[in-house]
Amino acid sequence: MDALLGFAVLTGPLWLIVLALLLGIGISVALPKRLKQKSAKFMSVIGVFLILFLLLFGDEIAGRIYLSHLCATQAGVKVYQTVELPKEYWDEEGIAKFYRNFNSLLGKSYSRKYKSEIYSSIFHIDKVGFVYSNKNSDQVLGEEIDFGHWGGWIRRNLTTDRSAKSCIDYSDPSNRLVDRIFIPEHSKSK
Repeated sequence: MDALLGFAVLTGPLWLIVLALLLGIGISVALPKRLKQKSAKFMSVIGVFLILFLLLFGDEIAGRIYLSHLCATQAGVKVYQTVELPKEYWDEEGIAKFYRNFNSLLGKSYSRKYKSEIYSSIFHIDKVGFVYSNKNSDQVLGEEIDFGHWGGWIRRNLTTDRSAKSCIDYSDPSNRLVDRIFIPEHSKSK
């Protein structure tokens, strides 16, 4: 009995989709029988299909379109001021020592704050990012603005993927904000 109950709970949203599809097929078969013109029959079937398609996938499509707009207009890495750091902040290969331990190396003079907020609850989009600033002057050195789309109701409820689609490609070194703000002395042309 527990296995059957577990199956019903896990497949509950799938049953809604199957029920919607069966209802759509039923309407698509019954509605054209009442209509006389072939064009009206065809349009009724297309109309039912479009309504079901939008009910099932409309929030995913609209959310992706809105995410694409936000990525193009607001997201990205923005550097307002660079800071030159002496040799002791870099290893022999020129890689920053403060990647893993920012607070102990730069925490006295600079702050890094993570920001996260729900940007659109309708489209399930969050706004996230980091802000680096000078603690002494409260001047913002740079910020990273990213948006994450968690998907439509089907993806959020029926898949095991718990990650958001975002704007910034974090594997690209040019998108690392810390690399663009803190640079080695005498290399401002980075």
